[in-house]
Amino acid sequence: MNNALATLGTPVLLHAAPEPDREAAALAFLRGIPGTRIRHTDTTLLAHLQGVYAKLKAWGCRDDLCFAGLFHSVYGTEHFRRQTIPIAARPRVTKVIGSDAEALAFQFCTLDTRAFLADVEAFLGARIADAPIDPEKSDLLHLFVANWLEQFPRMRASQRSSHIGFLRHARPLLLPAAAEEVEATFGFNLPLTPRDSERELEALDRGTGTLRILDDFVPLHLRHQLSALMGRNIWRYGWKAADTQTSHFFWHSHFAGDSDDHGNTDCEHELHNRPLVSPVLELWHLIRDQLAPGHVPVRVYANGQTYGGDGHIHSDADQPGHFTSLYYAHPEWDPNWGGETLFYNAGKSDVVAAAYPRPGRLVHFSGNIFHAARSPSRDCPALRSVIVIKTYCPAA
Repeated sequence: MNNALATLGTPVLLHAAPEPDREAAALAFLRGIPGTRIRHTDTTLLAHLQGVYAKLKAWGCRDDLCFAGLFHSVYGTEHFRRQTIPIAARPRVTKVIGSDAEALAFQFCTLDTRAFLADVEAFLGARIADAPIDPEKSDLLHLFVANWLEQFPRMRASQRSSHIGFLRHARPLLLPAAAEEVEATFGFNLPLTPRDSERELEALDRGTGTLRILDDFVPLHLRHQLSALMGRNIWRYGWKAADTQTSHFFWHSHFAGDSDDHGNTDCEHELHNRPLVSPVLELWHLIRDQLAPGHVPVRVYANGQTYGGDGHIHSDADQPGHFTSLYYAHPEWDPNWGGETLFYNAGKSDVVAAAYPRPGRLVHFSGNIFHAARSPSRDCPALRSVIVIKTYCPAA
């Protein structure tokens, strides 16, 4: 038995009856358990429990549900395996928060999450009009959502997209304040007002080319999904941007198309029916519909760079009708981390534009503009992750 469990056997943690202020009593009880001070998603377990409780209160949930949130994982869950309070101590917890709150907390601790989410999805699929969900399932749903959203800011990018589809479908079953927080986190229906900076640049053998830098172009939920993809095991080392590059390569992940930048064969079908890269297909459709009508994708891939892996100056195509879209998919970036995409004049004698790799930013430009990706600085702890979609438009 660990120290946290052994401590529960001492009289100091026992309450003969709930104190008049149930919140104060519950917090005092939890603070007296050493196990609540362990690390949990880059904070302490106690801070996480309090955060879930605060969300449920802010959403207007009833008291028993809020107190269930305060104790929602103390017996351990399928993902958080540590048993901070032994199941044998359930009567003691009941004395502090009440039988209904304790029973709900215990039910959440023993929940089969996958089966529960599937059950809610099935209810939504068979739902007639605005039929209410079973109150018990509603309580567990609000616990699940509060638990997920409380941890969300501290999650790795690869985790943040895990339940996006479910949360999108389940919003109608949530209290209004909870549904609003889900919407604010993932932006399913938030209207976007892209900020577009457009310039004409001198380009290789073709007069001028167009460079566009767009922010707030990609919906928030899709940004989370694309960042999550970059955190998956998709990378191979050894890629180079130009034939002049003979060392200091970078990471690469191929999604569709071949290695011919001058080709014009539509490769979109290679992205279909592949759940792993479905966010990339959604990104392409967004670019096609709003930025590049009449274009077809000819190459789709991702590049990943760490310190020292600069790309050499190159153009993507010397034929008309070819364009490149770069999407910065890393979830965060600091100005001191470098990693800009630089654009050069036709003689490669001067930098004429630069795109800072702001997360969620999209850069769209003519394929005959010379450019180079600068690697992150020595201070950068992250992977500079860029999704590249090269397109061809016969009418351009």
